[in-house]
Amino acid sequence: MGLSAGARSWARYNDIDVVFLSRRGSYLGQLSGLRDTANARRLLTQASFAADDGARLPLARAIVRAKLRHQIGVLHRIGRRDSGADIEGACTAIRELSGDAVHAADTDELMGLEGAASTEYFEALSRLVPEDVAFQGRSRRPPKDLANAAFSYAYAILLSECTGALIAAGLEPSLGVLHASTDKRPSLSLDLMEEFRPLLVDRTVMALLRSRRLRPEHAIDSQDGEGVWLGPEGKKALVDGYEATLQRQV
Repeated sequence: MGLSAGARSWARYNDIDVVFLSRRGSYLGQLSGLRDTANARRLLTQASFAADDGARLPLARAIVRAKLRHQIGVLHRIGRRDSGADIEGACTAIRELSGDAVHAADTDELMGLEGAASTEYFEALSRLVPEDVAFQGRSRRPPKDLANAAFSYAYAILLSECTGALIAAGLEPSLGVLHASTDKRPSLSLDLMEEFRPLLVDRTVMALLRSRRLRPEHAIDSQDGEGVWLGPEGKKALVDGYEATLQRQV
């Protein structure tokens, strides 16, 4: 979409920020008005909150518990259609970890509980894919198989959209609540996307694998031979499925 010089001037004169995103939702940059002091107050408040371990811990707990609740929902949804799969053990373990999260003393303990739950979760998901799909649990940097390549690609899309949404809301993506604040990653974007991973990405990837719209031939070896990436057809199938998921109302 184009933006005329007149529209830019009007926005700047009226202290209206304009955020530019790519067609896929990635943040590209923004125009900010000169007289707006709200951003400074908001940034100082956010920075103070992010630096206060006691203040952010309840929200961090809520983020982890929401993610774990949605993981259980995904397993139940898929497990109903696969009577031969045993997912109850994983669901029970995740429920117990979610209960432990209520009493977590700090974010490090929360991250440990979230990691343990994710191990149970992805091991259960690996039993719900077709036999010709190699998937032995979550692997990253690089992904080792088709399923992990699809998860990583879709998570990157979701992360970009969360970053754009935070910037549009006037929040600094690097100041995390659950994930530690750092200049090297958008920690708050990672926080925001946690509970949406199962709902938007995991359900989509599993549906594509189980319906065979994502197939082994859609994976290609990386140049160093250490990992697997999605080929062009696999990316198209995944993006189409992801965008279809976003059109649903829940």
